[in-house]
Amino acid sequence: MSAYPANREGLGAMLAASGVSLDGAQVDNLWRYHQLLRERNTDADLTRLHAFATMVSLHYADCLLAAQKVSDLLPDRVLDIGTGAGFPGIPLQIARPDLTVVLCEMRARRVAFLREAVATCALPSEVVHETLHHSTGLAAGGIITRAFEKVGATLQRVAQLVPAGGVAVFLKGPNCQPEVDEAALTQVRGWRLERDVAYAIPMTTHRRRVLAYRRLADASDVGQRRVRAIESPANAEFKVWLELLTGRGVRDHGFALVAGAKLVREAVTELGHLCTALLVPRGLDRLPDDLPADLPVVELALSLHKQLDVAGTRGPIAVVRATQPADWPELPEGPILAVPFQDPENVGAVLRSAAALGVGDAMMLQEAASPYHPKALRAGGLAAWRMRLWRGGKLAEFAARVPADRLVTLSAEGTPLPQFRFPDGFVLLPGLEGPGLPAALRASSVSVPMSEGHESLNGATAAALALYEWATRDQARPGDPA
Repeated sequence: MSAYPANREGLGAMLAASGVSLDGAQVDNLWRYHQLLRERNTDADLTRLHAFATMVSLHYADCLLAAQKVSDLLPDRVLDIGTGAGFPGIPLQIARPDLTVVLCEMRARRVAFLREAVATCALPSEVVHETLHHSTGLAAGGIITRAFEKVGATLQRVAQLVPAGGVAVFLKGPNCQPEVDEAALTQVRGWRLERDVAYAIPMTTHRRRVLAYRRLADASDVGQRRVRAIESPANAEFKVWLELLTGRGVRDHGFALVAGAKLVREAVTELGHLCTALLVPRGLDRLPDDLPADLPVVELALSLHKQLDVAGTRGPIAVVRATQPADWPELPEGPILAVPFQDPENVGAVLRSAAALGVGDAMMLQEAASPYHPKALRAGGLAAWRMRLWRGGKLAEFAARVPADRLVTLSAEGTPLPQFRFPDGFVLLPGLEGPGLPAALRASSVSVPMSEGHESLNGATAAALALYEWATRDQARPGDPA
């Protein structure tokens, strides 16, 4: 990468060399934002990038180049979902003062930074401290998001926020084709992929891809609901559903069973594009509200439904496509949770905790139970679909592939958690139930303090406590100096 001075002039020159055109006032404003970002980064955990040239290329130029590719599609009011430190929303707002960019972020310390940045740069952006879902009261002509959840999940999440004719724009890495293929399942539910542009960030080896989906009219009125009955345990479909009660069955068939009134409602609402059938017991007099018109409903004989309803809910069961973990050619930025647990309840519990605390990526190690096992889903809800899942391989082999300065292992003999400083983009690796971690990984581990006489914590609980410590580290503790 060519050398540019780390000042306002260097910023303008580097952006121009990257193909981004800003006038002098816009460069001034972006420089103010850059200075504030650098100043607040340590306290607010805003970005892992620190070098001037890297920040300009991989944050500012990347966001603005992507926006240029879809400039003609952007509506007057656009929601930036999961904006983090303001990407792509703040650079976009600086470059396009004719738009109103609403910055949506769930983490409080980042929301505080965003509000300060908007005030410092005198931007018309709004800042919203909220996690978007189908019932959110916000509305806009479209959304834009960078490095958030999977494409299909976001399209389902914002289906009620984006009007017919609106757009959903995704800034993605070069290996997002599995997400695009999965999202193709949503097209009959009201979205069409309108633009797909691959590009390279100048002066770097990094490649990117920007996707734009168009919201279709009358998306909920597609086809007719098929209602049919299954009476025999010899039915081929029923046999497949019965196998989904095991991790092997989930792996072999690629589907999972979601049971429980609350979980089924959430699955139908958030994962409608992945739901393939709703299984109901004979005689059920009420279906979930807002059931998609084209979702097949299958009425099962009571004896058959009871075999599938291992939790004893006596209600509808959703058959949902189980998103398979992807290979990772390069380690995601993090934070990342590595999951080795063999007990499916521990798998579900740790994924639920991680997702709730802002972790978006999980490495499913070879030793781990399926995150879609019925016990995992009862403990974890829909966390397996809300996170990006990666195939991690065997525990020891995975640990060897992670840079030492990013790997955080959990073991009882490690450094007490309150004394530990999490590295940027860390990978949290707890041990297996029982044996814990290999001896070689315990030397530089972190431990959760326990009362005297107790040897260990449940691994999923220890991982949740560590992630809570990381997520709330910016809040002062009792006794800390002011």
